[in-house]
Amino acid sequence: MPRLPHAQDRIPELVALRRDAGRMLVALDFDGTLSPIVRRPADAALLDGIVEPLRRLVARPDTVAAIVSGRGLADVRERVALDGLYYAGNHGFEIEGPGVDRVHPAAERARPELEACIRALETALADEPGTEVEDKRWTLSIHYRRAEREGAEGRVRAAVEAHCRRRGLRVTEGKKVFEVRPDVDWHKGRATEFLLDVVAGRERAGDASLPAIFIGDDRTDEDAFAVVR
Repeated sequence: MPRLPHAQDRIPELVALRRDAGRMLVALDFDGTLSPIVRRPADAALLDGIVEPLRRLVARPDTVAAIVSGRGLADVRERVALDGLYYAGNHGFEIEGPGVDRVHPAAERARPELEACIRALETALADEPGTEVEDKRWTLSIHYRRAEREGAEGRVRAAVEAHCRRRGLRVTEGKKVFEVRPDVDWHKGRATEFLLDVVAGRERAGDASLPAIFIGDDRTDEDAFAVVR
C-alpha cells in the first residue's frame, strides 16, 4: 500500500509554490500533520526534517503562518518552538501571536462545568486501564488509544455523554479520543476565520478574501477545511 503524504513532504513544495503567489494564510494542525500520532499524547514531537521547511515558511513576508491544534496553546507552542507565527490552541479557544493574545469568553464561563466533568470522569473511568482525561484548561480530551479492555470505547463514550454532554458541554470524536469543549459555535474553522479577518488584516468578502490553506488529518479539522474550501 503506498504511503500517504505527510507534512514533511508537502511543506517544501508549499514553500516553492509560494514564490509567485500573493499574500496567503497557511494553517496547519499538529498531531497527525506536523507530528505522528503516538500512543501517549505527551510523547508527541515534530516529524524529522520538518523544522527547517517550517521555519522557511514562517519567514516568508507574503505568508501568515499558524498552528491550529486541539492541544493546549502552551503545549503546542512548546513542541513547535518557533516564533513569528500564530498559535491557536484548544480548537481555537485561545489564540496567540504577533499582536494577538485572546481567550474566547465562553471558555472562561465554561470552566466550572469542565472541572465538574473532569471529576466525574476520573471517578467513572478509574477502573478503565489505559484511558486518560487530559485537562487542557479550556477544553478536555479523553484518550482511549491505550485502553486495555474490550469494549472500552463504548464505556468511555457512555461516561462522556453522561458526565459532560448533560452539563451543556459539546462532545466531538477524533482518532481514539473524545473532545469536550464549551457548547458555542467556535472551532478550528472559526479560529481560521479569525486569523483571516483580524490577524491578516483583511475583511472577508466571499472568494475575494485572503486565500488560505489548511493542512490537517482528523475530524476536527473538517471545520477548517470548510472555511478555506
